[in-house]
Amino acid sequence: MHGKIVLLYDNEVGKCLCDAASRVLAAVAVAFGHRFALPLKRCPAASDAPDDVLDACADAMGVLAGTADMKCLPAVADELMCAYRVRELRYTQLIENRALLGENRLLNAVLVQAVSSAEDALQLAANRAYVISSRENLPIMHVPPAGKLAQAWKAAVDGADSLSAPFHARELALPEAIPMMLRQSERVGVVLCPPYAGAVIAPTAALLAGGMGMGYDEYAGGQCALYASLEQPDTARADEANPYGMLRAVCHLLREALRLDREAACVEAAIRNALQAGWRTADIALPDQPVQELENICELICEQIEVAGEWIVHG
Repeated sequence: MHGKIVLLYDNEVGKCLCDAASRVLAAVAVAFGHRFALPLKRCPAASDAPDDVLDACADAMGVLAGTADMKCLPAVADELMCAYRVRELRYTQLIENRALLGENRLLNAVLVQAVSSAEDALQLAANRAYVISSRENLPIMHVPPAGKLAQAWKAAVDGADSLSAPFHARELALPEAIPMMLRQSERVGVVLCPPYAGAVIAPTAALLAGGMGMGYDEYAGGQCALYASLEQPDTARADEANPYGMLRAVCHLLREALRLDREAACVEAAIRNALQAGWRTADIALPDQPVQELENICELICEQIEVAGEWIVHG
């Protein structure tokens, strides 16, 4: 396969994460016989993205952003006509979670947020929430807007409900959403939000989930998907950043955007092996575990991809 994947960053942490993604994608390309163009673009700390960045993204099969708090991400998502954002807040299958609520109170949630108030964006977000609900067998709740959006929102939720998902959405007002996550963290399920509510809930929910360096946002429903690693905790050096969220985004991009299932599975297995071997950055390391730098983790994962590709392709 020939494909173009654009990598965006706006600071040194973001650049290190983009470099990690580029290394792993290059290893996948060599191991499985693909050719990926991987242009790296720096974005200024401004809400408007430069024309050359927008043009590069519009011509790509997928976009990876180093950090989800980049100011230009809404502009890039708008250029790509993305309709919704998905933030998965379940890391228990990957690490011993360091949730703020404690080891036995892990947040089990997937946030689906419409990124605009357009009726088609609301409908696409609602449809995606119900698809996740059905696939993962998770309950679904929605946070309805007030005012002019209320009627369009109800139509979107009712339209998605008619797709025969196993759950009907329960309604919860915005002031009740965060307290509910605190009380019933393990039973939250899929949270469907309009733009404003999602912007309020997303950062708080990510903090409650813990392990933010493991997570990423997916902007989808448009021309191509955009994936952004969640905000990193403060680190002394950029090369101490946690690459796992970005590399999980790479897996998602390979599987969903490029339809490369075995390549995605290979990267997922390498990530899982690294974590199970105790290769962790400071933000997710347990007290008795050594701390690894980003460079070492990427080298280990690339080595595994090389070995797996040799075995799978040449058998």
